[in-house]
Amino acid sequence: MNVILLIALLLLMLAWPVPALAALALVVPAALGLSRRAGRTAVRDRTRALRAGWLLTAASACAAIAAYGYGLRTTTFGAWTDPDDRCGLARPDLYGYGHRGPDGGSHSMWPLHDTTCGPDLVPGFVNPVVAGSATLFAALMVIMTVATVAKARSRRRASQD
Repeated sequence: MNVILLIALLLLMLAWPVPALAALALVVPAALGLSRRAGRTAVRDRTRALRAGWLLTAASACAAIAAYGYGLRTTTFGAWTDPDDRCGLARPDLYGYGHRGPDGGSHSMWPLHDTTCGPDLVPGFVNPVVAGSATLFAALMVIMTVATVAKARSRRRASQD
């Protein structure tokens, strides 16, 4: 199990632009679906709004995954080298090879931070974006589930009348 998680996190470090592009690709049709045009019926508008809501739900999940992958890429996670080379690999613009960092350095997977080389290597926007996107995903998931169930019930009532 740990090996699978390790491989998944390493792939996420490398491929974080893929979910970022997926989030953008999902937002565009959602925005186009929400644009109002004259002559549409209320049922069609409700269907388009539901479709757009589900697209935005998926986009928020992709945004959380992409932000976490970007933050993970900036850490020393997965650097299987000598401890004094990790800082040079993670941030070659700031640290040369042989820089060990402070003795009290640490890293954590949530909230994502890495102080093994001194100051935190994870950009300050990563954890708020991940938390905000995950919260938005959870809220949209509840809202969209309730809306979909309500639409199914109203369609069932309309067919019975």
